[in-house]
Amino acid sequence: MLNNKFDDDLDELINEINSVMDKPQNKTISYQNYQPQSNQNQQQKRKCLSPHIGNQQQFRICTNLRCLKCDLQVKCHINQKWNKDADYLILRNYFNNMTILQNYLIEDSQYNAYNCQCTNVNAIESISTPQYWVCSGHII
Repeated sequence: MLNNKFDDDLDELINEINSVMDKPQNKTISYQNYQPQSNQNQQQKRKCLSPHIGNQQQFRICTNLRCLKCDLQVKCHINQKWNKDADYLILRNYFNNMTILQNYLIEDSQYNAYNCQCTNVNAIESISTPQYWVCSGHII
């Protein structure tokens, strides 16, 4: 008896949903007076096709890189280079801790040191970025 009541209620609900779904929607959109909303706060970004890294004297270096492997922003340490002890585990564990990372950087005015959480690179001249580092875009 209780089961019949439930079945009747369920059938009624399904019929009501179907009746709403079967009705044609009369939503017409007029594009004659349509003007796209312009948001002045929204700025266009241009991305580097083949991003490069290097030292400060290079003018073709990309300053807004993102790593596709670890999905983090690439950091640039100007006039510094990584020492031989900087490895994957150091970068992985201390990516956001500059006091510890500073122990693995050496002052050198000819280099820029780059890192994400999975890779570190020393750049003395303009070189291509690792394949999984991409430009995040630059405001025009």
